[in-house]
Amino acid sequence: MKRIWIFLFLTFGFSQNIQVHYKYKMNFNIPVFGAFTTMYDQTVAPGFLKAEEKIKAERFYARWLMNGETGEIMISGTEKILKYDKEKEEYWLESPEDYFKAPDTSSDDTKSISFSFSSDDEKDDAPPKFTRTGGKEIESVHGFRTKKWITTIAFSEEKVMVFEEWFVDKLPLMRLSDSLESSIKTKYNSDQDTVEIEQFEFSSNIFIREMDSLTTLKPIPGYAVKINFLVYEESVVPKMAVGFEILELYAEPVDTGYFVIPEFYERIEND
Repeated sequence: MKRIWIFLFLTFGFSQNIQVHYKYKMNFNIPVFGAFTTMYDQTVAPGFLKAEEKIKAERFYARWLMNGETGEIMISGTEKILKYDKEKEEYWLESPEDYFKAPDTSSDDTKSISFSFSSDDEKDDAPPKFTRTGGKEIESVHGFRTKKWITTIAFSEEKVMVFEEWFVDKLPLMRLSDSLESSIKTKYNSDQDTVEIEQFEFSSNIFIREMDSLTTLKPIPGYAVKINFLVYEESVVPKMAVGFEILELYAEPVDTGYFVIPEFYERIEND
C-alpha cells in the first residue's frame, strides 16, 4: 500500500515533505576473491542525505581486505560531511574538497574490482551472437510488478554470458531520489554547477551496445530492479556470477531525527 501513498505525494507536489528510502544488494562470486555481498542503504530528503554501505566476504583474506560497515551524512547548511564507521563506533568530519576529489587509483588501499572476458584462441574473433527471450509473464519482485528477460551473449559454444533481468516500466521514485541527492551534493561542491549522480549501469542493454553498436536486438524498455549475470567458460558451473536487486524503494514523511548517529560514537581525526 505504500506505493499508493507515494503516487499521491508526487501527484500533489508534496515532495518537500517526504524522504525517499532506497536499499539494494549486490552479490559477487568471482575468481580470487570468492563470494561477497555489498548492501547499500540510502535515505534522502530535501537538504538531508544519509547513506550506509556494508561489505561482507566469505574468504578470510577477502574479509580482511573488504569487510566493513560505513556511512555518511550530509545536512544542508553545514560546512563538512559527517562520515562514520559502525563497527568501530567512530566518526569524523570530511571537507567537501576531500570528498569530491578524484580517487587515487594507484593506492594499495583501493577496493575496486575489474574483470575481463576474452579468449586466447584466434578462432574466437567472430562477433558474439545475441539471443533474448521472455518479457511476457508478470512476476512480483520485492513488491515490484516486473517482466523477466533472459539474454544470452555467446562468444563460442564454451564461452557464454547470461543475463537474467527483471524490468519495470517506470521507476519515478528512483528519479526523485537521484534529484534530491544531486541537489544536496551540488550545494557542497562549489567546483561545478551540478553534481551528476553515478547511475547503476549494468545490464544486457549496455553490454550489447558496447559490443555491437549495429545490433538489431532492441533494448529492453524500462528499469531493471533485479539482475543475475553469469559467465560460463568451458563448464556448466559459472566462472563468475554477479547479482543485483533493489530490496526497498519507498517514500515516507521526512524525519530529521533519522539523519544522526548514536551519541556514544567517538570523534576521531581521519587523515
